Amino acid sequence: MKNILFVCTGNTCRSPMAAALLRHLGNGKLEVRSAGVFAAEGAGASSNAVTAMSEKGIPFNHESKPVTRTLMDWADLILTMTESHKHALCNRFPEVVDKVYTLKEFIYQNEDYEQRLSELHQAYAEIETLRVFYKSKWNQTDEDKQAVQEEFERAIAPFKEKIASMEQELPSLDVIDPFGGDIEIYRQTRGELESLIHKLLEKI
Repeated sequence: MKNILFVCTGNTCRSPMAAALLRHLGNGKLEVRSAGVFAAEGAGASSNAVTAMSEKGIPFNHESKPVTRTLMDWADLILTMTESHKHALCNRFPEVVDKVYTLKEFIYQNEDYEQRLSELHQAYAEIETLRVFYKSKWNQTDEDKQAVQEEFERAIAPFKEKIASMEQELPSLDVIDPFGGDIEIYRQTRGELESLIHKLLEKI
């Protein structure tokens, strides 16, 4: 049996909803837990999250848990709700880097997706390289700093255009955060997670 850990911020909305959906749709074939990068111990789930799940007849008895090394070691696969959650885990527990993904990243990853993501990161890296170069040039120029700034803008324009185009093509890797929203936002999050969990089950 594969052990799957979902992680969000406070472990009161997205990650416990994802865990409940996977338990429900996976027919008990997987061991599933959830935690939060900034979660308190023992807080109840958001009332709107409970309502949204009960509308689908999904059991949702939950108390929040913070991420711990014990949970990291227990999990075979760690799926986060956002890229920032993934980065937080990798920084705090570098040994888990090979088994932590955003939920969407894990579902969508394939050769074509990885190639496009690599190209996107490369375009950002090119802009940062040019930024360092032109900052040095700007600092060394006593005259017409505006011309240096304009030259920098022209140099990065093709990369900015490429980034804008690629970000439209690539799906966002973050799941909607319903925290503080009304029941409709929680229903949207539930719907997004339900679709993702179906795809996850096809993959694992």
